[in-house]
Amino acid sequence: MNIFVTSIDNGGGKTVISAGIAAVMQSLGYKAGVYKPIQTGAVDKGKYLISPDLAFVKILDPYITTHSTYMMTSKLIPAAAGSIENINIETDDIRRDYTILSRKTDTLITEAPGGLMTPLKEKLFCFHLPLELRLPVVFIVNPSTNSINHYLNEINTARTAGLDIRGVIINRFPAYSENTEIKIFPEIIEKYTDVKIIGLIRNFRGKSVKTNELINEILNGIDLEDVFKMKIPKLNNII
Repeated sequence: MNIFVTSIDNGGGKTVISAGIAAVMQSLGYKAGVYKPIQTGAVDKGKYLISPDLAFVKILDPYITTHSTYMMTSKLIPAAAGSIENINIETDDIRRDYTILSRKTDTLITEAPGGLMTPLKEKLFCFHLPLELRLPVVFIVNPSTNSINHYLNEINTARTAGLDIRGVIINRFPAYSENTEIKIFPEIIEKYTDVKIIGLIRNFRGKSVKTNELINEILNGIDLEDVFKMKIPKLNNII
């Protein structure tokens, strides 16, 4: 039960939703993990670096397994941050760490360091990671009047690259909107991509959300059996 979660939006909810899915699975008795192959904007504690995203996961549930292969303090795209900090990103290292983590967990959520066309280094882009790790992709999107073109391009990039697209989770979808384009946003995504909407999250409140609230939000807003493309017996016992 492993997936690759990506979004083109900075601060679009990718980490919170990844952490929330992991927390739900952990609460059901599955050993869950969140893997962030590349973390930019890491916090320098002197003798070590901290991933703020993985620290949030641990706050939600300290028993969730977390790991990052590359951590850089620069708040730039990985290719630029790696160049500045003299770090050479190698897919062999990422594959090794992913393999180790997947053996320790029942479900592992790998979080992308950006959109699929984000450069990691010369001739290496983000879409190469799910290809290398053979992971299905879940998109996190945020509805707005100027975002549909970007999302259609992102999903088309995935198709062109030959990725297995599991579905789209729409984040921050308003319970009510007078804007027609936003109201029909899910319909547009499905109609013009043939990709299924597998989740609608309405009450997103960022990283201030409490564990139980986020778990309830995920359970009520996301079809986890579509996310993992399998029946989850323990999930059916509580729904």
